[in-house]
Amino acid sequence: MRARNPIVVALLINILVTLLVALIAGVTAYSAINIAVERSVKEDVSRDIAVMLERAPERGIIPDITILMKNIDIRLSGDESGENGAVYLLANSNGEKIIGNAERMPNHPSDSWIELDGVDIGIAPGPLLLHRVHIEPDFALAVGRRLSARESLNHWFVPVMIVAVIFLGLCSSLLLGSLNHRFRSRIRRINSVFHRVEEGDLSARILSTPAGQPDDLSRLSVNIDKALAEVERLLRGLESYSQVAAHELNHAISNLRNRIVAAGNTEIAAEADRLIELVTHILELAKIEATPGFAMKPLNLENIVQSAITLYAEAFEASGVTLKQEISCETAEILGSKPLIESALVNLVSNALKHAPSGSTVLISLKRDGERFSLSVRDYGSGVEDTTLDVLAALGRRQNSGGHGFGLRHVEAVAIRHGAKLSLEKAEPGLRATLHFNTTIRS
Repeated sequence: MRARNPIVVALLINILVTLLVALIAGVTAYSAINIAVERSVKEDVSRDIAVMLERAPERGIIPDITILMKNIDIRLSGDESGENGAVYLLANSNGEKIIGNAERMPNHPSDSWIELDGVDIGIAPGPLLLHRVHIEPDFALAVGRRLSARESLNHWFVPVMIVAVIFLGLCSSLLLGSLNHRFRSRIRRINSVFHRVEEGDLSARILSTPAGQPDDLSRLSVNIDKALAEVERLLRGLESYSQVAAHELNHAISNLRNRIVAAGNTEIAAEADRLIELVTHILELAKIEATPGFAMKPLNLENIVQSAITLYAEAFEASGVTLKQEISCETAEILGSKPLIESALVNLVSNALKHAPSGSTVLISLKRDGERFSLSVRDYGSGVEDTTLDVLAALGRRQNSGGHGFGLRHVEAVAIRHGAKLSLEKAEPGLRATLHFNTTIRS
């Protein structure tokens, strides 16, 4: 599963939270508007009914119904259709209209509230809230108000509020997106420095400090630059010391060898030659393990195979051993040091030739295995019981081939430096040594 940038995760969460908040805000606003408008309408209607029914100066002189008819008539002046919001209807016990701007009395209990459409009581369509009360001796009064304010608020306020919440969410998302872009660009810069160091450029540095107050990432960049500078200093010093040590050791041993040869002791001179070779191998391994990258460049493994075959053609012919190749991929490009990989393959081919009986075959194969290239060398000799690298290196020291067991150690060091893996396995018969290289080439 692909790892996600924490800022990208925060951005996605912010978008989801924004949509959720917008939904909750819309539902909450809709409910709040409904409750507020209904409460206001109920208070207005209840107050209006109370005012019409409580006309103390007239009570006892004019009948209640007459007073109501007069009050309703005054209120209906200029709005007989009820389109401006107020709805009145006074009806007898049979529901027949006496006065009002509604045509039909709704069929619901007295002293109750009902929300209905204007069409239900014979007026212009639209939601309204109606209250019905009983008037003695046997009359019914319905007073209501249109819910136009609620409709207007729901039509304009709720969408505007939702859009505002979404807009704020988009603004915060854009801010997070900008931060993510800056964060990723700085991370890419740090990674590019590590890639350059891996490829051999020890002078690579981040050198990126944003203006203003430094953040954690800039402080990390500074610390990385300090660490890289110290690593470069140590490796340069080690490389310089190795060169001086190699020169001095070779010079001293060569002088000793010359004096031994002059004295006529060829056996000790041969041991001196082996000592010079041993020192050379030790320094070579130290240099491979101490210096990263070796100016790695794109190279084709097939060309390296051809170079090794050309180099060892005469030696194989002289030993009566057939050298074959088996290449099953069109291109095998990796990022590496050509001299180092050539030396590793030469070591494997040389070992295979030493253990291949006359008349047998040594096979060099190159193939692609998923995300890796496999470069292997196989002999058809007697093989070994234990394919552990330590055991094989020790076996090389004990044999009378003049070696010190450094061949496979050299191959392993080259593999590690290239991010590759060395595997040794029984081939039945013989031994197969394989280098597994990554296929990815970084630009």
